[in-house]
Amino acid sequence: MVRENQTFCIMLRTKMGYFRSLEGERLINADDTTACYNCLLTQRPVGPDGMPADPAYCGNARACFRPEHQG
Repeated sequence: MVRENQTFCIMLRTKMGYFRSLEGERLINADDTTACYNCLLTQRPVGPDGMPADPAYCGNARACFRPEHQG
């Protein structure tokens, strides 16, 4: 389950992840069960640590995590 106001890894991508809302937020629907996610670091559905590239897993607990907004 994905937390509300979750910060997604900047390396997490899906087809809709390349688009932004009018407010500038990436359009990632973490509850979408048909989305196929990839990691930009590996260009695969797993990150460099071998764990899934998925909103539920790509959080700050992973060494490869890069927040979109630093501040």
